[in-house]
Amino acid sequence: MKSCKRIEIVIEEALTRRLAQLLETLGAPGFTLIPRASGQGDRGIRRGDDPTGTMTNAVFIIAVDDEALVERIIEGVRPLLARSGGICLVSDAAWLRH
Repeated sequence: MKSCKRIEIVIEEALTRRLAQLLETLGAPGFTLIPRASGQGDRGIRRGDDPTGTMTNAVFIIAVDDEALVERIIEGVRPLLARSGGICLVSDAAWLRH
């Protein structure tokens, strides 16, 4: 097991392509995308079954074992989140390398 940071970003589904490109530019080693996430937050209810996608969120999960890269990703996504909303969570994790 290797220590790492788990970065979770919840953003409007319409912005997934833009965030994926940004993560690639920032040097993220990859990500898992969970589309059509639903829940409730400060912007009200987000439904995973909205056919238009305007009230739907997506979740990006990124595992990073380089502290400098974690900071670069956090600072890189901050302006997008400030403009469009969403959240970014960073937590300690253990990476099972195989």
